[in-house]
Amino acid sequence: MGRTIADLSGRLNEEARSSTAVFIPSVDVLGNANGGTTAAHEVDFFRRLSAGGDAFVAYRFDASSGDVTRYEYTYSAGTRVSSNEDIAASDVAAFSVSRESASALGPVAGVTHPPDVAIMYGRPELSGGNDVVIASVQPQSHDGIAGGVTTIHLASRIAPTALAVLAPKGTATPPPTIRIFPFVILRPGFPVALPHGPMHGGSLGGPSTLIHWVAALGSVQFLGPSGAGPWLDFSSLYTRVESGIFIFKDSSGSSITASISCTDGPCPPFKPLPVSAPAFAPAGSVAFQMIP
Repeated sequence: MGRTIADLSGRLNEEARSSTAVFIPSVDVLGNANGGTTAAHEVDFFRRLSAGGDAFVAYRFDASSGDVTRYEYTYSAGTRVSSNEDIAASDVAAFSVSRESASALGPVAGVTHPPDVAIMYGRPELSGGNDVVIASVQPQSHDGIAGGVTTIHLASRIAPTALAVLAPKGTATPPPTIRIFPFVILRPGFPVALPHGPMHGGSLGGPSTLIHWVAALGSVQFLGPSGAGPWLDFSSLYTRVESGIFIFKDSSGSSITASISCTDGPCPPFKPLPVSAPAFAPAGSVAFQMIP
C-alpha cells in the first residue's frame, strides 16, 4: 500500500517539476465532468516545448476500478487527442485534487506573504503561475486496515514570486511594445444618475453614511507588437477574467502578454469586451461590465 502511493507521489512530483503549468480542467480526458477545483478526480500537466508546440499529460482516477491512469494528449483543431496511456497506480480508494493560491498557503520559498501570480497560456482553463495543486490520495483498505491519506503538493518549474519578461538584446529584433490602457469595471445595474463618482455615499433606501462602489478602476498592460489594443482577440478567448497575467495570440498570430490589475485590490470578475465609458472615467479609458 505504501509503495503504491509513494510511487504515484514520485511520478506526480516529477511531472510537476518538468511542467510549464499544473492545472485542473473542468472536463477530464475522457470528456466527463471533473468535479470543480475543490474535488476534482484529474490533474493535468502542460509543457511548452522548446522546439515549438505544446504537450499535455493527465492523471485521472477511476473510482470504479481504483486505478489512476496517466494519459498523454495533444490538441488537434481544438479537439483533445490521446496518444498513450498507462496505469500509474492501482488499489486506490480515493484521489482528489484542489488548487490553492500562494498567499493562502503561507510562507513560500522564504517569502512570508508571497503575491499571487497567475499566468494564462492561451486557453481559458490553462492557468499557471505560483498556485499549488494539492493532491490527496488514499489506498484501499486491506485486512481491515484502512489506508492513510497522503497529501502531495504540486508546483510547476515556472512558479514565480514576481514576473519578468526578457527581450532579445541588440537591434536586429525590435523590442516588444508596451501599451497601457486604463479601464473601469461597472457594477451590475449601472448606469445610475450622474454625477456619480466611483465611490458614492447614500444608497437608495439606505443610510447616508453607507458607501458603495459602482466602478472599480484599473489598467491592462499589453506587451507585444505595436498596434491597437487587441480587445476583440482577447475577449474572443476569455469571456471571464480577473486580476492576472494572460498570454495569447492575436488574429495575426503574434504572441501578446496582457497584465490586468486594479487600483484598490484584486479586480472583480468581468467580461473583457469594452462598453461605453461613463463620464467620471479617466481620459482614454474603456469600460467593462462586472460578472456577478
